[in-house]
Amino acid sequence: MKLLIAEDDPDMQKILKLYLQREGCQVNIVDNGRAAIDFLSEDQVDLVILDWMMPVQDGIQTLKEIRLLNFPVKVLMLTAKGEIENEITGLTCGADDYLRKPFDIEVFLLRVKKLCRAENIMKYRELLLNPATMEVSKNGQRLTLTKTEFELLHCFLGNLKTVLSREWLLNHVWGMDFEGDSRTVDTNIRRLRKKIGEDYIRTRVGMGYVMGEENA
Repeated sequence: MKLLIAEDDPDMQKILKLYLQREGCQVNIVDNGRAAIDFLSEDQVDLVILDWMMPVQDGIQTLKEIRLLNFPVKVLMLTAKGEIENEITGLTCGADDYLRKPFDIEVFLLRVKKLCRAENIMKYRELLLNPATMEVSKNGQRLTLTKTEFELLHCFLGNLKTVLSREWLLNHVWGMDFEGDSRTVDTNIRRLRKKIGEDYIRTRVGMGYVMGEENA
């Protein structure tokens, strides 16, 4: 997931960035609403975490501009304002969710994941795979995989610490009607390893391949 934090408090910036990066997110930070609009004009993100009270241009004005310009992005608004009228204002101006400060960091992360539809994201070490969008990233950097490589990785992430035979992989990735041989599996796993890292998928001689078994 690629996120933009628009927040002028340096301490809050550091805290949010730390926890989001632990979840495998790619995090960008600006300290005012005008800078947020400039960033979104040049780059695309999955979610904007938008503080209400900021210099230069506040969160509400920025939110209105995001919707006016039709940027394809979700917005989670953060604010110290506690009145229900403020929450109504934020939501009616186009926020997808609204969180009052101070907030529990676990609640914050759950809100972020929900907005990014990340509940079903598969994760192992630094790798993230989103089945819905068919996106794969490592350390927040998007990887370009072929359809076959994606499906292989999906199989391994869905069966961590389980040895998958070549025949099993042929059936699940290429299909029962595939007429090739098991060397196709070996070739594609070699290519996948070059993209994700050589040590993620281990070979079990005479048995197949395994991910998540560190001492295999």
